[in-house]
Amino acid sequence: MIKIRAMNWRRRRQVWFRQQTTTDRKRTIARLLLMLCALAVTNVISMVAFEDLSVWDSVWLTMTTMTTVGYGDIYASSVPGRLTTILLMYVFGIFLLAQIAGEWIDFRIDRRDRMRKGLWRWNMQDHILIINAPRNGGRYLQILVEQILKTESLRDYPIQIFSPDFPDGLPSELAALGVVLHHGRPEGRDSLDDVDASHASNIIIMSSDTDDPRADSVTLDILDQLQHVCVGAHIIAECVLDENRRRVLEHGAHAVIRPVRAYPELMVRALAAPGSEMILENLFQYEGVHAMRYDVDFAGKNWGRLAAGLLAQGLGTPLGFVDADGQLTLNPRIDTDVSGDALFLMVNHDRVADLADVARCVAATD
Repeated sequence: MIKIRAMNWRRRRQVWFRQQTTTDRKRTIARLLLMLCALAVTNVISMVAFEDLSVWDSVWLTMTTMTTVGYGDIYASSVPGRLTTILLMYVFGIFLLAQIAGEWIDFRIDRRDRMRKGLWRWNMQDHILIINAPRNGGRYLQILVEQILKTESLRDYPIQIFSPDFPDGLPSELAALGVVLHHGRPEGRDSLDDVDASHASNIIIMSSDTDDPRADSVTLDILDQLQHVCVGAHIIAECVLDENRRRVLEHGAHAVIRPVRAYPELMVRALAAPGSEMILENLFQYEGVHAMRYDVDFAGKNWGRLAAGLLAQGLGTPLGFVDADGQLTLNPRIDTDVSGDALFLMVNHDRVADLADVARCVAATD
């Protein structure tokens, strides 16, 4: 426990140090710029006084000297003017300009590095916020984001991942999809403010460990913190234990799903069509609805009348059929004449129709 706390303290200290370094570098650049401007103004005044130049010519001479361009069209000829140029421009001016350029390059490099490692404040708006990405879940997240980008109603939302994982930045395949990272732990209001949770359109709270029921405690804590930041987002939370689902909903989640890492599409459906995740989860339950195959030959049947007859007889909800070539067609148009050797019906586990009843209903359909 002491070792873990020490590691967390060092990590927070490293983040704080990086932030302080960037702030100090900005202040250093600003201070150097002020000093450079003061030197330039002093040199301009000196050139007007010692060389009897106009203000514009003095500015031109100062800039060409400081930037080491040196066109030679205007130059200092008096002793005081040359001494001033040597002291202000050669000794201090050129040095300050070079130092500002170096500080600016370092700042840009540090800024890019902080963005890559998730230490940057992004200022997001109307985004999809993914909290607590699964450990070693780079591939899962990649498929999840790819599915989001393929969904028309979701593709325009920026995506941000908020996770203590990925200390060296997101995998290149994931970063190439335009996803940004904020590295940190989401337990706390300040942390949620750093990822603009109050401005998110959708929030996904993932279980960091699908085999550890204690992950639900972290989810509940995050939901509790979200209630205090005035979140108007649609919140989807993963829950390891079924008995915790009610508590997760009571803490503000709009949808609760099991952490199924093999099917990222389940999460995408919950985003794009809220409520559909319950239908999909029900398909995976032993006592839920499921698809049944009925090997029945039929030819030239109108799908609309065939589906209506099966529903009217209470035999199940028609999903599609398999034709003579073994090709599956789901949800065909109602005005389509269909032929095949098998039907798929959605049935309840306690109300499974007999093959003979399905065959009689198909035969009776005009």
